[in-house]
Amino acid sequence: MEKNKKGWKLGQDSFSKMIVWFKDGNVRTMYSLDWKHKYSKTIDKQTGLSRFHKKIKEYGPLAGTIEIYDKATGTLIDKYYEGVQISIDPKTD
Repeated sequence: MEKNKKGWKLGQDSFSKMIVWFKDGNVRTMYSLDWKHKYSKTIDKQTGLSRFHKKIKEYGPLAGTIEIYDKATGTLIDKYYEGVQISIDPKTD
């Protein structure tokens, strides 16, 4: 992807999204920040995923389930429970 003149837009230009189901009942959807700054010339999927993994460590046991999806395909990338990664069985997920 190439940068547009107005900069990258969260959600619209993000490669991934993360849904967090907190134990207190709140649910939050976040979109990956795949660029170093708004006007970066390029974006990188790994940059966004790395930032998600930092958030997962921060939330830890406050979150029940956390799922990271590829926005383009809807494919589940990673799944966590209480901050611990759990395996994804492609036959059931």
